[in-house]
Amino acid sequence: MSEETQRQHYYVETDYENIEHNHAFITIVDVACDHQHGILGTTGPAIYSGHSHFHRICVLTTSDPKGGPIHWHIVDVVTGPAIEVAGDEHTHQFCGETSCVLGHAHSFNSTTDTAPEKKKCDCDHKEKDCDHKDCDHDHKGCKREDD
Repeated sequence: MSEETQRQHYYVETDYENIEHNHAFITIVDVACDHQHGILGTTGPAIYSGHSHFHRICVLTTSDPKGGPIHWHIVDVVTGPAIEVAGDEHTHQFCGETSCVLGHAHSFNSTTDTAPEKKKCDCDHKEKDCDHKDCDHDHKGCKREDD
């Protein structure tokens, strides 16, 4: 894959409404061909679905620091849904397999760092009372059914 093709493949149009909600992650892949790689970065913005959300992880691994050809692998997965943890925060599990490079791939299974609970709200709060229980604003001035 050419460098230009890779750049086009990994460019993601930013969703500025949801960019404030993402997670850091860092893990090490399983051993293959006598070496490992690190995976680290920040997830993409929230992808809302039903009563939860997911995040895309699309990064390159670290290079192989040991002998042999220097190489990287592509990681392109979607996390599982939010997993609630203490303190009104949540995390996500992610797992999969890297791209195959030099005849091998690596498996991984980890969780993201925690982040505050953030829920999507699609109602227009300036025009009507808020009756959504999944809103992410502070509801000051909104009349809610659950208040």
